[in-house]
Parts: sequence; structure tokens; C-alpha cells
Amino acid sequence: RTERAIAEQVTQGQPAAEALLQRVVDIESPTENLAGVRAVGDAFAAELQDIGFRTRWVEMPGDMQRAGHLVAETRGSRGNRLLLLGHLDTVLAGERFRQEGERAYGTGTADMKGGIVVMLQALRALHAAGALKGRQITVMLTGDEEDAGMPLAAARAPMVELAGRSDMVLSFEAAIDGTATIGRRGVNGWTLEANG
Repeated sequence: RTERAIAEQVTQGQPAAEALLQRVVDIESPTENLAGVRAVGDAFAAELQDIGFRTRWVEMPGDMQRAGHLVAETRGSRGNRLLLLGHLDTVLAGERFRQEGERAYGTGTADMKGGIVVMLQALRALHAAGALKGRQITVMLTGDEEDAGMPLAAARAPMVELAGRSDMVLSFEAAIDGTATIGRRGVNGWTLEANG
């Protein structure tokens, strides 16, 4: 019965989820646009507050020139402690939301505002079915995933601290259709100087 209620809530919530996706995609939020990243965070914070999460904004030092991170939490002791990850920033700017059939386009639609909307839809459906009661769930949406603030240890300190309080971590970044991704790649840059 609970699973049917969750599935029904997801189906009923689809139009609202699509409207939310359009609203956040149309907010320009490349990493360097601090106000835009914060505006996307505020939009998602309101959605999380609506289903009982307490939210806070983690500021970064001014010289880092990064907007900060959104953290939302529920407190409880039932089951595993979950950390759900996503990011608010995009690499590019400028492409407004548009829909062609069942596909949506626009800056951040897949990477990764769409993933956060999926996360919210799941949480909203679980909340409506009463399945979040007594659970400890933390959501962290970073403002600098596409171009991390420096020093990296300071930029990632809130995430490391929250991960240490969690039993499981799930990222809602897009993956290969129909699969669960159990690892992520990293990026490394090098400068090589040679003298002949």
C-alpha cells in the first residue's frame, strides 16, 4: 500500500516537477554567478522546507568567490542515515528551458537541476506516504561543483563533515539510463614545464 501511494504521488506531482525544473533552469547559475547560484538554492530550499526539512546556507569565505552550499536536514533515528548530494551551479549560461515532446532542454536541465528535481520528487512522495517520519536525511547541494572554490579543503569541509555523520550517500547526478552508478570519475589538471 505504501509503495502504491508513493508511485501515485510521483505521478500526480509530475506537472509541478516540470514547472519547478523550468523555473530553476531559467535562473542563470554558472559557478561564478554567486547571486544566481544562491537563487537556485533558495528555490530548492523552499521546496525542502515544504516537506519538513530544516534548511541553512553554508557561506564560503569572500575571497573564495563562491556562493556557498545549501544544507537541509530531517532528524530521526530510524534506519540508515542518508546524505543526498547534488549541485546548484552550471558550467554554461544562456540556454532557456524548452520542451520538445518528452525531452527538456536548457542549461542545467541534466547537469544537474533535473537530478535535484528527481530527488525532490522522491522525497515529496516519501513524505506524503509518511515514510520520512523518524528518518535522518541530509541534503547537500553545493554551489561550486563545476569549478570548486580554493582551497579545496575549505570548499569541501561541509561535505566531508556531513558524510562522516552518514551511513550512505546517494548522488543524483545523471547516469547511464537504467543503471545505478557506484563510482564517479575525477578530473586532474597538470602543468608541465620542460627545458631543452
